Amino acid sequence: MAWRKMTVARFEEIKRLILEGQKDRSIARALKCGRKKVAQVRRGEVKDPALPVVIAGPIWAEQVNWAEVVTELGLGHPLKFIWEEKAQKLTTYSNFWKQFYRKHPELIDAAVTLREFAPGERCEVDYAGKGIEWIDLKTGEVHEAPVFIGILGFSQLLFAWASDDMKSRNWLSAHRRMFEAFKGVPSVTVPDCLKQGVIKCHLYDPDLNPSYTELAAFYHTAIVPARPAHPKDKALAEGGVRIVMRYFRWLYRRHTFTGVTEINRALAEAVAKINTRPHSKFKTSRLERYEKVEREKLKPLPDIGFESVEWKTAKLHADCYVSVEGAYYTAPHIHRGKRLRVKLTEAHVEIFLGLERIAIHARDRHRYGKRITNPDHLPPNSKAYHEATPQNLLSQSRFISPDLHTLVNELFNEDTLGNIRRVQGFIRTCVKEINETSTEGAHLRIKSAITKMRAFQKFRVAYFQEILKHLRTQAAQTKEREITRLPNNPMLRYRAESPISRPSQPNQNTGEIKP
Repeated sequence: MAWRKMTVARFEEIKRLILEGQKDRSIARALKCGRKKVAQVRRGEVKDPALPVVIAGPIWAEQVNWAEVVTELGLGHPLKFIWEEKAQKLTTYSNFWKQFYRKHPELIDAAVTLREFAPGERCEVDYAGKGIEWIDLKTGEVHEAPVFIGILGFSQLLFAWASDDMKSRNWLSAHRRMFEAFKGVPSVTVPDCLKQGVIKCHLYDPDLNPSYTELAAFYHTAIVPARPAHPKDKALAEGGVRIVMRYFRWLYRRHTFTGVTEINRALAEAVAKINTRPHSKFKTSRLERYEKVEREKLKPLPDIGFESVEWKTAKLHADCYVSVEGAYYTAPHIHRGKRLRVKLTEAHVEIFLGLERIAIHARDRHRYGKRITNPDHLPPNSKAYHEATPQNLLSQSRFISPDLHTLVNELFNEDTLGNIRRVQGFIRTCVKEINETSTEGAHLRIKSAITKMRAFQKFRVAYFQEILKHLRTQAAQTKEREITRLPNNPMLRYRAESPISRPSQPNQNTGEIKP
């Protein structure tokens, strides 16, 4: 019985036998097919089955430039956006994509498995593979701003935020902004295994970044990282990145950005359009689905905002400083050479040895190598060196004596660096004089010694010490020794306070009795 379907193998065999000079009857008898079919192949009326079948399609399809559609799709633009621009007035989107895939079946995506989540159960986050470029108008330099994407599992509400870099502080800040935009916290947050969130990957028990752990504890959400090289574990985030970035680049493909703030404004507009547009699956917008069902299922936000915290490890060097983000901070000198943990908050830098906080400083953000010093952290010799500054010495002299402060000010006006050690000697001598003797007497001797140095114009530490020593000796010699007498001592004679006085005797000349 003659076969009816022309296959590629039979077509090629007929062509081969025709080229060898065989007749139609013999070819039909050998291949068990009709002579009419062989004759059609000989005349070229039957085309090669290996060639793709071109479907003309409906009339509206002739008005679409399908080559441009393939080009735009190859640039990463979604097919729906292309339909909105090129064929929305001609036909519906379903007819458009069906006709497109009939013409190009090789572009059909593979089948996927649908996942469903309960309201408020899951949120997936990720960074876009390629950021958004912007130009610095002052320098002309081109920068790239990474884009953070977050999506809720049930309503698939989207969030996007761009930052200067992908460092830990921006990673944590993006989560805080996302939870505030969602007006609640999901039970589970699924990130990728990037270093800002996961220190060491593990299939069952990964090691999370301490800062990320603090954020999870603050918002009462569980961090469940996706497995490395398994993008389907966070397929929602992968799809959300694709939706947001394709739509954003489509809307602003002819726009040049000049700052991250401008990019965030544009991202907010693009995400708002996506969230308010009807979803092809839900038949309602993501925002409506979120407002009606998922919003009330999310955990409430804490009363106070989360303060971004970063943890770093630094070694305390021999100069008692640790280097953190372009600045230097002191820690107690007894821990020199040890590895310390540094906690960075918005306003402070805290240094820990194990679980014990050993230092805290105000955070410096200038990044030009400024040294923030606490003198109590330094050893005695370093402390003395750092205290040997004109400002510090002037402050010390002010609290010791006004005359000494005036003298120090005059010496510094004459030669600041040349008189620093001399002023140190004056201050140390005065402090010793006050501590070893009475305060009032020491101030009088200091004033007299300074007056004498001014009289002779001889401002030397040794001379100042000699003057004070001489004044102390002179005061000790001239000081009268006070004798304390008991008021009721009967053994004392001629004492007015004594109850026993000498007997009255008459005056030999006048006869007057005197006591």
